[in-house]
Amino acid sequence: MRNVLTVIALISLFACKEERQQEIISLDELTGETGSQEFIDTTQINILDSAPSLINDFVNSQTSIYDTIGHQTPHSIDRFGFGTKQKLEFRSKKTFIDSKLNHITAVARLYYYTFSDTTKTINAFYNWLDCFGPDCDVLKLNEDLAKLSTPPIFTLVYDTCIVAIEYVCGQEKNDWKSFQDSIISKFGKDYKYRIDSKCGGPLKWKQPIKH
Repeated sequence: MRNVLTVIALISLFACKEERQQEIISLDELTGETGSQEFIDTTQINILDSAPSLINDFVNSQTSIYDTIGHQTPHSIDRFGFGTKQKLEFRSKKTFIDSKLNHITAVARLYYYTFSDTTKTINAFYNWLDCFGPDCDVLKLNEDLAKLSTPPIFTLVYDTCIVAIEYVCGQEKNDWKSFQDSIISKFGKDYKYRIDSKCGGPLKWKQPIKH
């Protein structure tokens, strides 16, 4: 009986140790050995059943303009101690014509993470800045960049949540400003940090909107 209890205790010890080690995982574990971040297309699902209320409100505000589905594209923030996350893809219901006269559906991928406190939020955000974008550019806080290897990105950092949105290069004709304004109207103007980046740059930090 004593031997059985000893085995159970050892199993529990290793299980707890493994759980603690999973708070930060490597990019290889996140994206596979090749480091690829393949988009996994899903069928239309009822994403609002488990979505936080702010995300719920935002999705509802965009239903006349965008179709919304869940996606599973990895993000750097997946590695850092978040509480909950929601990943959504918005696809424009109307197409636009690009410079090559192709009919294009505008696409934006939203990543929403919540954290238990401000310290964990800022820790995740700072770690992301250390490896930002597909080529792992290092960003310095509140320092604009003229060029960097990244698709268009819009990011808002609040006390206990981060909202990050990635667009597709070449789709600037879509009205993304209204999309971003709607996000701010739902989540609030009292963000701590805001990043706006166009395709390949420039990347600009914007100060919180004063009331």
